[in-house]
Amino acid sequence: MASAPPPPPPASQVMQLLSQFPITPKPDPDGPILPQTPLAAGHSPLMHALTPELCNALQRELAPSPDDDPAFAYCLRQSQLHLQALAANLRPAAAAAAAAAPPPPPAQSHQLQLRLSEPTAGGSTLSSGKKRARPASEMVRATNLSLPDHLHYRALVRRARLTFEALRGIYQRREPSVGVRNRSDLRAASRMLDCGLWLHRDVRIVGNIPGVLVGDAFYYRAELCVVGLHTAPQAGIGYIPASLVSGGHPVATSIVSSGGYLDDEDTGDVLVYTGSGGRQRNRLDHHSDQTLQRGNLALHNSYLYGVEVRVIRGHAWDASPNRKVYVYDGLYRVVTSTFGPGKSGRDVCKFKLVRLPGQDDLASKTWQAAKELKDAMDSRIRPPRYISLDLSKGKELSRVPVCNKVDDDRSPLDFEYTVSPEFPVRSVPVPVKRQRGCHCAMGCGSRCRCERRNRGGPVYNEDGTLVMGRPVVYECGALCGCPMTCVNRVTQRGMKYRLEVFRSMETGWGVRTLDLIQPGAFVCEYSGYVVVDDQSSSALVVDGSFIDPKRFPERWREWGDASATEPNIQRPRFPEFPGPCHLLDVSRKRNVASYISHSCTPNVFLQFVVRGNEDESCPHLMVFAMETIPPMRELSIDYGMS
Repeated sequence: MASAPPPPPPASQVMQLLSQFPITPKPDPDGPILPQTPLAAGHSPLMHALTPELCNALQRELAPSPDDDPAFAYCLRQSQLHLQALAANLRPAAAAAAAAAPPPPPAQSHQLQLRLSEPTAGGSTLSSGKKRARPASEMVRATNLSLPDHLHYRALVRRARLTFEALRGIYQRREPSVGVRNRSDLRAASRMLDCGLWLHRDVRIVGNIPGVLVGDAFYYRAELCVVGLHTAPQAGIGYIPASLVSGGHPVATSIVSSGGYLDDEDTGDVLVYTGSGGRQRNRLDHHSDQTLQRGNLALHNSYLYGVEVRVIRGHAWDASPNRKVYVYDGLYRVVTSTFGPGKSGRDVCKFKLVRLPGQDDLASKTWQAAKELKDAMDSRIRPPRYISLDLSKGKELSRVPVCNKVDDDRSPLDFEYTVSPEFPVRSVPVPVKRQRGCHCAMGCGSRCRCERRNRGGPVYNEDGTLVMGRPVVYECGALCGCPMTCVNRVTQRGMKYRLEVFRSMETGWGVRTLDLIQPGAFVCEYSGYVVVDDQSSSALVVDGSFIDPKRFPERWREWGDASATEPNIQRPRFPEFPGPCHLLDVSRKRNVASYISHSCTPNVFLQFVVRGNEDESCPHLMVFAMETIPPMRELSIDYGMS
């Protein structure tokens, strides 16, 4: 471990030494010509008083050369930081106030020479080799992506997140013991890395990651690395090593800010980030000085070269499996980099980052808006442009508000709201496969008759999320002896997450969530008037007022599928399911699910569910989350449209 750097000498001693050895700043002969800041007028060079200008001149003189010994270069950088901190203390209050504004971009002669290019349109960045791929030396910036390119990369990100969640669930159920080295998320990420399934390992992307949206939420740091948003599951600063940069200096490309340091400050658009090191685990104060190495040095170079940094914020979230959630908040630029005593008395590296304009709203603002909406609904206060506080009129567990800030359309109020469809009794006797209920008194397990009917292991996890998609899920029904809290009755307990129907210019009427939805969680059910799909009813599907369950693609196959990491793995042999034989008429009766929009890269999917001894030809159409869905994000499902 490197020893802490010595404190700067007193100003009088520095003056005495400098007066004996006059210094003329000169550029590094092997480096770029740096602009020289003249000393303050009226002062003889290095003879009268120690000024910020003098400190800046000395700081430039001490710039290490690429040919210097690493230990000597480290000492020079530490001296530069001390001079920078000393200059900040000497700068008058007026100059400090002026310095609060973001500084101008660095001079062209002082910029980092990056090899930037655009990724091939539509090209996949997935590695196909079995051996763990090494990070590539090519650096790119993804700009001006077309809509097909955006959809392509969004699909890649979704596929990677599905594989990660499937693997994490497998490891969690197989070995639920705790411990850092046995964490299911780290094991899943490591396995995907071994299989070459981390995105963008063949390039180093500066700036936004294709397919990742501002506001995307993640439950695990390791998942950030899988999609290419960050580079290290544990470190707070992700950077490109010096060996991969043409100038020979490391450059930071992303940070994870969780507010874990005493000197951190965060107002949203402006973030004061404390460098890494010098702090014990789960402690706010520093027990030793930080050093300008590794990530701290890379973030300092991002300041010097004007390289934008991706910012991911970590928030405490009790509903999360690990009590935290990480949200991508967009690109920031480092505008100041200082080194000096922090609030704990130890020297720390402090970086001030300012959010770049022209991006989507911060997640913190969006989430706060969702919270204010929920509080208003609970207080029966109708916000502006809301045409209804509760579309369900009390039929759902929570209110379903309706918002229209586009036009005067009030059509959702014209339909009768129905929570669940009422399946009719067939007039002509048809052989129907019936199932008697189970006799579980407390809760259903592996010996439950309904559970055994599913095959392939348990259907739901303990938290109620779906383990794996399947042709049909058999839940306990009305004739079963288990209580409503049974783990095999997830969809019967109603909507857990609060949804809102809203009007938009892009999709017309749509549905968005006001809560953070966990991947694999039950969202809602499609409801309407049930029409038996026979020859007499097939001609009725003419005006889009019918929902045909058979038209939904089998997106359930993607949930819980980890075959990408094990090509020889075989899915469980589920019982044969002939498929639904009914339609839902939503021309008169419907519910919130009828307003979910179509997307070829959806965030929810359809799962058929049969309860107890219900008719298998008329399953319930249940909607489950395919990924982590943040508040105010629109729900989308694949309706099978071309």
